[in-house]
Amino acid sequence: MEPIFPILKLPKNVIVHVLEGIDFTQLLIFSLISLKTKQLVTSLGIEARDVDIGINRKISINVHSTKSYSSLNFYDELSDQNELSLVDINIPVAATFEYLYTRIQSPTPLLSFNNWLNHIRTIFSYTKPLNVYFREGCERFEVQSLKNALGNINTLFLTGLPDDSSRKILKNFNAPSELFLYRNPFEDTCHIQQILISNCEILRFVDEYSLDDMLLINSEKVKFYRSATQKQFNQFLKHWIRGSNPRLRRMSLLITGLVDGEVYLKGIRCMRMSKAAKREIRRKHNLSDFLHMIQIKRKDGTAAVVASEKSDDMHYVRFIVLH
Repeated sequence: MEPIFPILKLPKNVIVHVLEGIDFTQLLIFSLISLKTKQLVTSLGIEARDVDIGINRKISINVHSTKSYSSLNFYDELSDQNELSLVDINIPVAATFEYLYTRIQSPTPLLSFNNWLNHIRTIFSYTKPLNVYFREGCERFEVQSLKNALGNINTLFLTGLPDDSSRKILKNFNAPSELFLYRNPFEDTCHIQQILISNCEILRFVDEYSLDDMLLINSEKVKFYRSATQKQFNQFLKHWIRGSNPRLRRMSLLITGLVDGEVYLKGIRCMRMSKAAKREIRRKHNLSDFLHMIQIKRKDGTAAVVASEKSDDMHYVRFIVLH
């Protein structure tokens, strides 16, 4: 049996020096031993860059910094139970860790999910809203309980869910900064349009969308994963020139039926750009050197560029408003 290193008997400055050399997972495990070890880890002042919550048939908390990463799983030992059985996240539970390709379960303490989350926020000085990813199987967790534990969130990601589950989640988590929506869960057009006109900064939408949907969007950055037609995009640009979508800063989408050059912008006044101007926009927005680029202006003088690149039988188009 290897000898035990009596770290807690060392002077505090020595303990801190030792702790500064270990990774997130080791720090997290160490912080669970006692109130003193929790205070020692907290005193390091380590700040997590992001905390992501993954919810499917289990719940994961993934903690990221610029130098380290740690992941905790909860309720995975129940993943084989009847999927219709709801899991009460208020009941104290153990966490499991993956460390050096070994699965470790915390023997103590048993904490409710909310208390686990508060513990992680405290020791890693994380006060920002969380990024939450809902996937297939999340139905076993009650949405209102999750909302109570998670509070306001930064990123809301929904994919592979029944429509009813998506609607419940969108109703409870109704003010994310970033929304990824794989499927429109609403039969009534007005309900999805209420989502589109919300003030989220970034919207990623995978399902079909209409011109009316595009014009209602109130986000700063938008990415559509389904293709639009040349006519639909042309009409959108004409509305933008007249003043629609005032918050929009960038839109990415696929367009079918386009050709290289200015022809596809029928009825829209386009301005040629200098090589230096194009080069600066490519640098600033991390764009390919092979993009075709033209500039347009709206009636108030705001400029934007339409940059397109051919891929197979369609064009990948970026619409970027310049400031």
